[in-house]
Amino acid sequence: MTEPRSADPLAGCRRGPEYFRFLERDGADWDAWWDVLRGRVAGAIFRGALTPDVCASICRNFWNSPLLASPARAVRSADRVVGPVLVSAASLDAYLDDCERTRPEIAAISDVPGRSLPALLDDCRAHLAKRDVELRLAEHGGRQAAPYKLRSRADSESFGLRPHDDTPHGWPTPRLADFEALRIKRVCNALACFENGAGGELVYWNAAPGPEERRTLGMPPGNYGYPLEALTGLEKITLEIRPGDVYVFDGGHVHAVAPSGERDVRRTTAVWMTGPLDDRTVLQWA
Repeated sequence: MTEPRSADPLAGCRRGPEYFRFLERDGADWDAWWDVLRGRVAGAIFRGALTPDVCASICRNFWNSPLLASPARAVRSADRVVGPVLVSAASLDAYLDDCERTRPEIAAISDVPGRSLPALLDDCRAHLAKRDVELRLAEHGGRQAAPYKLRSRADSESFGLRPHDDTPHGWPTPRLADFEALRIKRVCNALACFENGAGGELVYWNAAPGPEERRTLGMPPGNYGYPLEALTGLEKITLEIRPGDVYVFDGGHVHAVAPSGERDVRRTTAVWMTGPLDDRTVLQWA
């Protein structure tokens, strides 16, 4: 077996074609969701899981929210966020304070007439319960994480969101070290798209770097954004994202959001993380 070349530090963290693919369904398919959580396939997307009326109502509530934040709480000055931002929180307690402060407004924005996001997640919870699996919010000291945050991202120089992964070994520890979410077996990203201009695709590379690969690339915990030259030549999936789509994928693979090329683009989503803590528990947090 050929050893990975030092010039190709991500050569040893690729997956085969049976795993590296996205299942695509019309409407929600919780069996496919479960396949992603269990590590059987990289991702799944559910087209039109939310209706246009639901998406329009959520967008209207989001852009009129008194908690709409920039840049004090957002990672970038062009972002708009309602909800907690874990990676930029000063401490775990500060994050949980933010979860509690924003929880009522998150509910007010997303709980709209029709089969909205809370109802969709209730369906997911019921489906997992039939498998004797509990879906619950991540906790710390008896306090609960937020179920999701609502966010609109503008474009950066070359991406809407730079190539990165979302695994705990890339998190800014030790200030988050006691959070039970760091103990999950697999981190999965989940999103619901409410509005998206031209472009804005999910770009997903066949590389799931571990701590050793990150060190080789000069990326200690808390460092954000993979150098593009390290991704050159890697197999990738470019997935069109449309309003109403809900999707989940293995957050350990490097991924990015393609730019839209529009001025003042509105790319509004609900974003959360999820994954199995053990054989009977799936956690969710924002």
